[in-house]
Amino acid sequence: MKVIYGIENVSIKEKCAVCIGNFDGLHLGHRLIISVLKKEAEQRGLKSVIMTFEPHPFRYFNKPINLISTHKKRMDKFLEQETDYLVIAKFNNSLADLSPEQFVKDILVEKLNAALIIVGTDYRFGSGKSGNTSLLAQLGKKYGFQCMFAHKLKDTGGIDISSSRIRSLLEQGYVEEAGRFLSSPYSLDGEVIHGDKIGRTFGYPTINLKTVNEMIPAFGVYAAKVKIKGKIYNAMAYIGKRPTINNEPALRVEANIFDFNEEIYGEYAEIILYKYLRSDIKFNSFDELKAQMGKDKREIQAYFKNIDNLNEY
Repeated sequence: MKVIYGIENVSIKEKCAVCIGNFDGLHLGHRLIISVLKKEAEQRGLKSVIMTFEPHPFRYFNKPINLISTHKKRMDKFLEQETDYLVIAKFNNSLADLSPEQFVKDILVEKLNAALIIVGTDYRFGSGKSGNTSLLAQLGKKYGFQCMFAHKLKDTGGIDISSSRIRSLLEQGYVEEAGRFLSSPYSLDGEVIHGDKIGRTFGYPTINLKTVNEMIPAFGVYAAKVKIKGKIYNAMAYIGKRPTINNEPALRVEANIFDFNEEIYGEYAEIILYKYLRSDIKFNSFDELKAQMGKDKREIQAYFKNIDNLNEY
């Protein structure tokens, strides 16, 4: 895959099939569209192109959004798709102010040399989002490209799989369902930093993460795995503000790694969330907190033992 930053740096001579989107999280619905893109490109003898934007258009228009993927995770997932090109267009005044026809002519036709455009049925484009799929199809006839419009992928209950739904699931702690839609468990990434080492006094030393994630799941305790220095360990993860200890304003992302005793300050770690155990609770005493942590750890160990047994079959 050739990655091109900036639409001004794009000049593709071969005819292309292009799918366009923000692709936050690169969930199952996104992956389905990309698989259709690759299949159609191969059958038609076209180059396959994913076109996306940085920053997210919501950021440009000052709309609140917590992105699912970090920049690194997003790029890793894009590279896994193995299309011919990934075009990352800077979303700025020049792009936002283009009329729908200017966007089609200047970007899709002249820059990307599009012979096929694949977008969702709710796709909007051009200044003020004034262009829709009907207009795109009309412009396709004018400029000589075809269009395919993909309906959103639905779950077994008939509900759309979307980035906004995945954010909602994470906010409620439904990490298992969110992970299924993302095709892998949701994780928090960042540098291991020094904490106040209170966990050690309870017999549960933790790593503290200076996370780079925007999308923080529900506060509480999780069955997790920690990936660090290429190895993966079972762990008990915590997200919250420690109401029993001091109810501090700063968010804490911590993990007690089982069977682990190394100094890893400054290392990059990934806390991978598998199951939400309980919410963030204020206990009446440290003894109650310590007892609950023991219960949490036993439940997590049983959970991973069951998972490992299932994986043997």
